[in-house]
Amino acid sequence: MTKVLNLAEKQDSEGVWHQVRQDVCHWCGCNYLLADDDHDLVWEPGAHHEGRCSDELCECHEQPAVGTRRD
Repeated sequence: MTKVLNLAEKQDSEGVWHQVRQDVCHWCGCNYLLADDDHDLVWEPGAHHEGRCSDELCECHEQPAVGTRRD
């Protein structure tokens, strides 16, 4: 798989680097990141809430995934 030069990179929970894309949580509206090569790997906002967040108790705030798979 070829890399896209303008995508940011983040390490997952196992230390592997992935290029990441920004997406929006369809539950609360906050931005999160997902791995370009594996859309099950996500980095969520955690305690950070954006102005448009509609649910501060959403799973991505209460139990954020940081480079892990969301079940």
